[in-house]
Amino acid sequence: MPRLTGDQRARIEELAREVGTRCEGCGSARLRCGEEARRTHDHGLMVYLWCDDDVHPRGAYQYFTIPAGEFIGT
Repeated sequence: MPRLTGDQRARIEELAREVGTRCEGCGSARLRCGEEARRTHDHGLMVYLWCDDDVHPRGAYQYFTIPAGEFIGT
């Protein structure tokens, strides 16, 4: 599991906004990227996004698959 840099996490958050990803619980677009990426079965990358909205007392997490061919930095 590769650790993501701050720049990579910011790029992934930007990608999530570009494709219209919203919190599955409250619909907020204020999603933050976790610190680790996981390889998918087809060799892509998947990360956790968590909702930055205070409406979730325990936090709300969801998966986000980075679109194939997207460069997120090194």
